[in-house]
Amino acid sequence: MSKTLLCTAALVASSSLCQAQDQTAALQALMTRAHVPGLSLAYVKNGKVAQTYYLGTRSNDTGGKVDTQTVFQAASLTKVAFAYGVMHLVEQGKLDLDKPLSSYYSYPDLQYDARAAKVTAREVLSHTSGLPNWRNGDTLKFKYNPGERWNYSGEGFVWLGKVVEHITGKELEPWLEETVLQPLGMERSGFIWKNEFDQNYAWPHTETGTTSGRWTPDKVNTAASLHTTADSYAKLLCALLDKKGLKPATFKTMLQPQAHSQVEQGKTTLSWSLGVGRQETAAGPAFWQWGDNGTFKAFLIGYPEKKEGLVYFANSAAGLTIAGDILQLFFGGAQPAIAWVTNEDPDIRHIALLNDLLHEPFTTAMAPFMKGSIQDTAALPESKMNWVAYRLLENRRPELAEQLFRLNTQTYPDSVDAYAGLAEAALRSGRPKEAEQWYTKAATLKPAKTNYKQMALKLDSTFVEPPVAADSSLTFFRLGDFPGAKLVSLAGTFNGWNDLEVPMRWKNGAWEAALRLAPGTYQYKFVIDGVWLSDPRNPKTHEGDMNSILVVTAK
Repeated sequence: MSKTLLCTAALVASSSLCQAQDQTAALQALMTRAHVPGLSLAYVKNGKVAQTYYLGTRSNDTGGKVDTQTVFQAASLTKVAFAYGVMHLVEQGKLDLDKPLSSYYSYPDLQYDARAAKVTAREVLSHTSGLPNWRNGDTLKFKYNPGERWNYSGEGFVWLGKVVEHITGKELEPWLEETVLQPLGMERSGFIWKNEFDQNYAWPHTETGTTSGRWTPDKVNTAASLHTTADSYAKLLCALLDKKGLKPATFKTMLQPQAHSQVEQGKTTLSWSLGVGRQETAAGPAFWQWGDNGTFKAFLIGYPEKKEGLVYFANSAAGLTIAGDILQLFFGGAQPAIAWVTNEDPDIRHIALLNDLLHEPFTTAMAPFMKGSIQDTAALPESKMNWVAYRLLENRRPELAEQLFRLNTQTYPDSVDAYAGLAEAALRSGRPKEAEQWYTKAATLKPAKTNYKQMALKLDSTFVEPPVAADSSLTFFRLGDFPGAKLVSLAGTFNGWNDLEVPMRWKNGAWEAALRLAPGTYQYKFVIDGVWLSDPRNPKTHEGDMNSILVVTAK
């Protein structure tokens, strides 16, 4: 090899190293600003992994560096891997994208609705099935008619998973292993929890850096249960970009936009393909998917024409606040998918404010967001101020939340959410009378929001629950302890586990509440200043979560 070629190769290698170092520093700066503990990222160029980044810590409590083997939750990036497997069945002629799923498997959860007979695999994969993301309560109900419009749905993917089991005669986990993970060499991945993950796992964190419990699924959820690493998942990304594992015609079908799949009706900038989103930009079309399991976030993007893309995983509820900056760092240009995904979410500034309020004096933390004595509405609009305040309530700092809500009512005197926030802050601070007044104010501003009026009524000392059914019974709950608690409430399956909806009253040495409940079996817990407790007087508990069990019989 000539000296010229050697020098050229050395210069290219040196340039790549400098670029990687610059990007590492930029990523670390983003993580610091957003309070993201750990990040795992793989960048793909020309269909191959060009650079990987393993940054930060696995846990703020126990430490441990994120490395190539650190496992993260993939959240909804699971859907892309599952869809890749489903397209194998399509290619083999075992699954017709346009044949009703009910012709393969009658889904018990939707047998009551004739519209279920119309739903196809194409509609499920393009999120046009009409189903909600997740059901509200025990009953699954259509949100729209099948094929009518786009509506993101994890429920549809769960149903399609049942269909796949029926077609293949196999359980999902081994089928996905042999169809997706093993052929692609995704060794450090699993659609269910593997014991080997225990030794190197990224623990989830809230926006304020508090660790939370991990999810170790023993059954496949085709919408959300994949656990993986950036290096492992990048093998799927490379397969999608380099068209490996499926025929070219199958990839073409999978990655083209589907009918009625526009995220915003009438706009083609964002739509859905089969199992992945699609965005149209000046740099060409790109497939994409975001992941959100609460305290785990993820993002995937790929430009098929350039065979370029990336995937990253973050062990923080703030993990998507840096998505836009990451895409600018690697690709530049407009990224409409990011703008849509994070439209209602806080940005890095609001995450920083939340953490500053928890660790600095109020006036110091708020200084960058104020113009004199008034909040800077450009830097901190109403919705973002309320978001920060509600996160403070979650962190049991109602006194700080109250200050933010009061600022918001000064700037936005008709802010219903701010007055409702003041009510919750007062209630969690042990001031029910004041909470009643603020809920009444919120109800006056927005009469259609009936739950505010109901909360005001429940805080009235003369309130008695109205009957909900002809055969309903007045059921009494009593907790004879915690006299110094600021707020004790009752939550259960009867109210969607809402820990504010049924505040209890201290009366004659105990906390009391009365509910009119129809006959049936219910689960419940007491909530004492944010701590959930089974009923110490009730020996009947639900296996696994220790929820107390109540059986109401007919009169």
